[in-house]
Amino acid sequence: MMVSSPKRETPLSPEWSTLRKKPEESRADCHGLPPTPQVHMGACFTKVFNGCPLKIHCAATWILPKTKDQYLILGAEEGIYTLNLNELHEDTLEKLLPQRCTWLYVMNNVLMSVSGKSSQLHSHSLTALFEQKGHLHKKHGSLSLSTNRFTERMIPRKFAISVKIPDTKGCRRCSVARNPYTDSTFLCGAVPSGLVLLLWYEPLQKFMHLKHISVRLPDLLPIFELLVLVTDEFPQLCVGVRECNNRDTPTSQQLKFEIIELNAPPTSVPDNGALRAVQVTQLDRDTVLIAVEQIVKIVDMKGLPSKELATEIVFDFPIETLVCLQDSVLAFWKHGLKGRSFHSDEITQEITDESRVFRVLGTNRDIILQSTPTDDPSALSNLYILTGHESTY
Repeated sequence: MMVSSPKRETPLSPEWSTLRKKPEESRADCHGLPPTPQVHMGACFTKVFNGCPLKIHCAATWILPKTKDQYLILGAEEGIYTLNLNELHEDTLEKLLPQRCTWLYVMNNVLMSVSGKSSQLHSHSLTALFEQKGHLHKKHGSLSLSTNRFTERMIPRKFAISVKIPDTKGCRRCSVARNPYTDSTFLCGAVPSGLVLLLWYEPLQKFMHLKHISVRLPDLLPIFELLVLVTDEFPQLCVGVRECNNRDTPTSQQLKFEIIELNAPPTSVPDNGALRAVQVTQLDRDTVLIAVEQIVKIVDMKGLPSKELATEIVFDFPIETLVCLQDSVLAFWKHGLKGRSFHSDEITQEITDESRVFRVLGTNRDIILQSTPTDDPSALSNLYILTGHESTY
């Protein structure tokens, strides 16, 4: 018997519903993985590549407008590679760019990456890169590294396929957030001199430099998350979470976000938050999820326990990555995942395979994972996309 999961008693505001749900209408006619029924307890890891030799840091998916083919984009030590999910029988990874890549994000048809020896933020036109790759394949049979570099230098700067973002050398963390009240998308990067804040400008299809914020950042940045406030044009940057120790605090359960203001001159930032949080995720205008060891704490923007949802969701493993669904949360660990309802604590999804160690590579559009044998971590890895789960935010 199929049991439907409990629904959120207080629905998300229209702005946040639009922000969180996948744009399915843009995916309906794409050519990629075959659709799987999105049902309760229906999640599965769909293998898309077997025996990958790359040292991968990050991944995303993108649909090429001309062909509607869906591509997996991988950022690795060896460069940026693509896999056509409509041609998995070919079992071929193609090099898109040769530079080392540690972070990437796709906005429309633009790829933002932290890449190169200097770990600089770059902007790439994906459609132009794919057109160039197709032209070179027809003319030369393969994508020559030297030819690729020569072609890029010959293109006028305003039409450049790949552009370095000024003053972003040494970029070590990035975060992207959309303000659903203004429809503005921001990209914030941590650089040696502080922070850079960029704003997506739709007419030019690019991220434009907004401001540089001089601030001394902690040596370690396990948390680097933009949080949106309905009252502010710019988001705030959260770099840690700690327990309140103020005697006047109304409840001992209150948490304090370590915030860097992007709307005003920043204050000094402590080196470390007291809680060993691995992830902070904003669910809606006044709900934030914090992953701490085996617990997901659910609080409002002031750090007080949620009044609408469970205040804590406890898992039986150390959480590595969180993904929010419509009425539950997926927690990933080294041997799989488990989903639990925000309201009833019911297990909604569960996949466990102790023979393999899994790592989440990307969650922005699709959930992309990598696995290696538990008893042989240096072996070639397999790549998966999580399919069949109830619609993600």
